[in-house]
Amino acid sequence: MNKQLLIITTSCLLLGCAEPRSNMTTNKIDENSPQLKTKNVKYTCSRNTVLSVNFTYAINKNEQNLAIINGVGKQSIILPSKAVTSGFLYTNGKYMLRGKGQQVTWTVGRMTPYQCSIADKVLAQDDVK
Repeated sequence: MNKQLLIITTSCLLLGCAEPRSNMTTNKIDENSPQLKTKNVKYTCSRNTVLSVNFTYAINKNEQNLAIINGVGKQSIILPSKAVTSGFLYTNGKYMLRGKGQQVTWTVGRMTPYQCSIADKVLAQDDVK
């Protein structure tokens, strides 16, 4: 009986000293992965639409800037940037987000574009330049 108690006690002590295994994984930054900056902007649009847009800017000039649109359907829409002379343009052919300053135009296919603003209220069509 004492021998069994000694084995159980010793086993418990040894297990207590063992390093616990964690189910957590650590995120390591790959030195070759692109470094990104993001900015989230919430737009209030015509027709009671709200867009949450994550603008992702690549620090490396060889990487593509993206706009990730949330608030339209269940899935996010990822749009690559396109070069324009003034303001910004993100499009994939079907969806387009174009703007300058605090105003943007959100277009889905051939539907009438949505006029959007960063402010809480949508600007009147006459105020959009």
